[in-house]
Amino acid sequence: MGKNFIFCFLFLLAFSVNSQVVINEVMYSPTPNTEKEWFEIYNSGSSYVNIMQWKWKDASSNYKTITTGSTILGAYQYAVICDDSASVRQFHPGFSGLIFQTSWTALNNDEDAIILVDGSQNSYLIDSLHYHSSWGGTSGYSLERKNPAGLTNNPLNWGTSVDFQKSTPNRLNSVTPKLYDLYLSSFKFTPQAPKAGDTLNLNFQIKNPGINPAGNFFLNIFRNANLDSVIRPSDLIHAQNFSPFVLNPNDSMTYSYSITGIDSGLKQFIGKIVYAADLDTTNNLLVKNVRVNGNGIIISNGLIINEIMYHPQSSLECEWVELYNNTGSPINLNNWKISDSSTQSNPIIILTDKIIGAYDYIVISKNRTILNAHRLIDSNKVVYLSNLPALNDDKDVVTIYNNAGEINDRVSYKSSWGGNNARSSLERKSPNGLPGDSASWGTSIDCEYSSPTRVNSFSNLAPYLRKDIIINEIMYDPLSVSCEWIEFYNPTYKFLNVSGWRLNVSSNFYNLSDTCNLVINPGQYLVVAFDTSLYNRFTNLRNPDQSRKLIFNHSLNLSNEGAMVRILDALNNVIDSVYYSPNWHNGNLPDTKGYSLERINPQLNSNDRSNWNSSTALLGGTPGTRNSIFIENTASTNSISVSPNPFSPDGDGFEDFAIIKYKLKPAISQLRVKVYDVKGRLVRTLLNNQLSGSEGQIIFDGKNDSGEKLRIGIYILFIEAINDIGGTIEQNKATVVIAAKL
Repeated sequence: MGKNFIFCFLFLLAFSVNSQVVINEVMYSPTPNTEKEWFEIYNSGSSYVNIMQWKWKDASSNYKTITTGSTILGAYQYAVICDDSASVRQFHPGFSGLIFQTSWTALNNDEDAIILVDGSQNSYLIDSLHYHSSWGGTSGYSLERKNPAGLTNNPLNWGTSVDFQKSTPNRLNSVTPKLYDLYLSSFKFTPQAPKAGDTLNLNFQIKNPGINPAGNFFLNIFRNANLDSVIRPSDLIHAQNFSPFVLNPNDSMTYSYSITGIDSGLKQFIGKIVYAADLDTTNNLLVKNVRVNGNGIIISNGLIINEIMYHPQSSLECEWVELYNNTGSPINLNNWKISDSSTQSNPIIILTDKIIGAYDYIVISKNRTILNAHRLIDSNKVVYLSNLPALNDDKDVVTIYNNAGEINDRVSYKSSWGGNNARSSLERKSPNGLPGDSASWGTSIDCEYSSPTRVNSFSNLAPYLRKDIIINEIMYDPLSVSCEWIEFYNPTYKFLNVSGWRLNVSSNFYNLSDTCNLVINPGQYLVVAFDTSLYNRFTNLRNPDQSRKLIFNHSLNLSNEGAMVRILDALNNVIDSVYYSPNWHNGNLPDTKGYSLERINPQLNSNDRSNWNSSTALLGGTPGTRNSIFIENTASTNSISVSPNPFSPDGDGFEDFAIIKYKLKPAISQLRVKVYDVKGRLVRTLLNNQLSGSEGQIIFDGKNDSGEKLRIGIYILFIEAINDIGGTIEQNKATVVIAAKL
């Protein structure tokens, strides 16, 4: 629930215009047992709107209040209204912005209405949408509005999300045309099966889906000798400037570049559009491989062969092939083909309308016995093909063709590569590994002897990046009725298999799991507790919840004096570490027993004292749920941004801290960050001559240098960057408002 703030400035009471708010996106058909329903509203106007007491309903239900508190929807800002806010955050890690969980009436998957009214006595209509499934947005993908200024109930103004997360809550819709946008829509070779000495033609298609004409852009072509899909300036073989040519909106053009006398071997070429005005550069690059004197084109973008079960246990499991979508866009498997060495002249057509999400898996199986052998398999990601060719146990060739008939990937495996014992699969060690290289493959070491629809076991052995799992909350001094525990959080988009990972506290090490497969989903919490007395204090944890996992270890021992806590992966890499201290607790608490230490923001430094404080939750902690003192890290293109602003440092757990983000021109500088009141008096020095890079974040607790609370009002934030010889090279100012609850 929002707060009412006291301000002494009339400009904060400006009149708002409600009619500028529109229904912008609807998740009415989420995948079963995963995400819950929600819809998004958008303020398309240049002034803010107060949405206090606004309500919504579907075609057949009663109105439900969105928020009872005074809540500002800023200009060009989004808000999500949902059935379950935890579900939205779980499936959209990094989600930031307004979100409201209300009572809910299920939205129909065929057709329904969403009606939005304001909080006045007459309940004036803000916007209403009567959608139909033919408009888009089915099977786990949201229905997105293309143009906020377009008619709400025009079917042409809506479409299925093409974002890699299948929806875009609190972000620009993926189907919304941008003012300036070019994308490289196609890259093909002719001839398709080149021989040494041939002229190889690289054929590109460029499209303009933007609103405005595009001119003065480049198509850069690279020949990548390292075959690693990485662009290097030295690999540039041609730069074509299209000027004064102009590509009009919704038009496309083709360009061909010829290489005469191509030599034999596997080649990799990269095409990249360079357009200074482009507002979406994620679709400007395509990478393609071609084998000269080989078996034709191997296209690196699309579905690749990722795992092969060619020698299963007789009668207990069937043969199958797993494909992986290595692109950021969903792919429809319909009319793709697959073959082995005996069916290359007549590949087997896959006649099923199956969507494979971005960076996701699909398995083509001969029958349903695959389900009996794999308790961890996702049955929704399996396609059954009864005429799947029988794969040889010694050697064979598996080829996958896209719906244009091009070879997307081909693996000519041998039993010496792996997977030759009766049960284990042949796994690709990395999606970037060359398909024809034996070093790219090996026998699965997964706990189920194969990993259909899951990340390959070899991928789990690769070193993880720091911050893949972070230490998020520590209860080292619980009440007598409960126990010690530590909470971890996955802030990434990755499904992390933490098999073999360990928790290290001081000199003691604890296994995270006694099973061979423990996966922490994106946005999911992992709580490691001493025993089940945890339930005595936090009874909600007894209820199963997809947003968290619990592990009990009777050896866990946390010092009340402070200690080093680390989490290590299977290769002993330190993923995150915190040296906690009892001094990190809120000094206003008369007794900290029974209160956990919570992290304010997972993206900020683990060992920054200002990033930790006492839990403000009624039960003294929030195991398995979002921290009570968590602050959104709102993105901004400004040189200084403060979020939330205003904030209210009153210790109630709601907006008690502000995060200051800064972006500077110099790569390295000494930083001074100071806070002044409106009379120009220095009240707080946050940083003084601290070494900094070009970007950073600071937490402000609303106190002066003596640790006393500052008064309600406006304060001036002053950031000064100084070079290594003392000269000021950049200065920035911003205002921050300290408020209080009515």
